[in-house]
Amino acid sequence: MQGGLAGSDSSNAQPAGQGALQDELSLRGNTATACPDPEELAQLLAEESGAPPPANRDVLLAHLAGCGRCAGHLRTLAADVTGEEAAMLAGLSCQTEAMQRSLAERLAQTPHAAVGKPPIWTYLWLGAPLAASLLIAIGISTWWQASRSPEHLLAEAYTQSRLFELRMPGAGSAPVSPALHLRGGSAGRESSKLLEARARIERKLEASPEDAHWLQLEARSDLLEEKFDPAIAILDRLAALGPATSSLLLDDASAYFERGVATGSEEDRARALDALRRADELSPSDPVILFNEAVAMEDRGQLINAVETWNRYLRFESNAAWQAEGRQRLEAVEQKLNQLKSREGQKN
Repeated sequence: MQGGLAGSDSSNAQPAGQGALQDELSLRGNTATACPDPEELAQLLAEESGAPPPANRDVLLAHLAGCGRCAGHLRTLAADVTGEEAAMLAGLSCQTEAMQRSLAERLAQTPHAAVGKPPIWTYLWLGAPLAASLLIAIGISTWWQASRSPEHLLAEAYTQSRLFELRMPGAGSAPVSPALHLRGGSAGRESSKLLEARARIERKLEASPEDAHWLQLEARSDLLEEKFDPAIAILDRLAALGPATSSLLLDDASAYFERGVATGSEEDRARALDALRRADELSPSDPVILFNEAVAMEDRGQLINAVETWNRYLRFESNAAWQAEGRQRLEAVEQKLNQLKSREGQKN
């Protein structure tokens, strides 16, 4: 069989290209045959625009005859791009290798957003209840710590059992009830708040025995316990060391005034008024300072000055209860002044 084929007439010999075509046709339907590059298929279409045919034109046609995928791809190319369009695309700068390389570099350097990442407002909406709970917890904790501070406890102890006419920072208005206490000692009726404040202050002073803030609060607690001498000793020393703040002068004046009232000392009460005037210069809008200063002026018989100070006090005081007490005291001073004027008129 092979010999007969070898000795056949030369007219039956097949060209080289046709032999290759027969080889490709024998592979028709064999999907394992490697498909040509898309560029080679595009060269077939370029013939219609006058371009030279590819060297393996027959081989490509044979492959297309047996490969439905490549045939479909070729039809898509033929439908989408005309000859004129192919020529126009070939002339575009983006078709050059340099331009394509530059475009690839720019794309690689462009930042991209994470796929599927929810917008920021989603996290805010989901975290709103947690944030609100945290804020409430922080607010409650802050309020609780402030309500248990020694300053607040001392002010509450004053309000629960007001020993004297003069005011104390942060304290509420209450009737004066000095009969419940014994000067300089314990009546066995100290409030739990005063005892708690004292314990907290002492713990702080154990750690920092020269801390001016805690020493001033210790003197304030001494004042509430009617221990005027220890309070004055602490406050005078702090004032000498400086700075003599309006708060420090206010506490020092209260200690001197109350000791002067208890002992009948004119000097102590005069010194108290002097300290209050200095505090007034430092904090002219502090209602606590103005209240105590007006009381000390009344005590020293300076009624006209007291009326002016009570009027200033009422401009700055916002608490209704303390305002009411200030008005009552102002009216009482004005009545005293009217009585004095009336007596002077009768004498004349």
